[in-house]
Amino acid sequence: MTTLSDDARQLLSLLAYIYLENNRPEKSAVLLSALDALGHADTRARATLALAQLRAGKPETALATLDGLAMAGAVDAVFHLIRAQTLLALERRDEAAAAMRAYVALRPQDAAQAAPLTSASA
Repeated sequence: MTTLSDDARQLLSLLAYIYLENNRPEKSAVLLSALDALGHADTRARATLALAQLRAGKPETALATLDGLAMAGAVDAVFHLIRAQTLLALERRDEAAAAMRAYVALRPQDAAQAAPLTSASA
């Protein structure tokens, strides 16, 4: 594993995020792939990599990235949301629907909805 300083890793992650937010998913994917290849991509960076690959028009590659995350046990609500979008892009509708159901089941509940109403707040 090549050693990167924490500042360098954070800078590459930030630049990848900026590229993704500015409709340059292919550039984001290159940076995040490099971080992954160097062993410096955490779960969030790898999920973002899958999203960048999907937005760059490479759903098969995104699905492979998601499969790697699943093998590492990094399955959360965000994983299922990206997986649902990826499977839909691959026209695997039944699997996409199942992934969306898993996302809905795992997503964090809004604090306002979860808090019971009291007479003081009513």
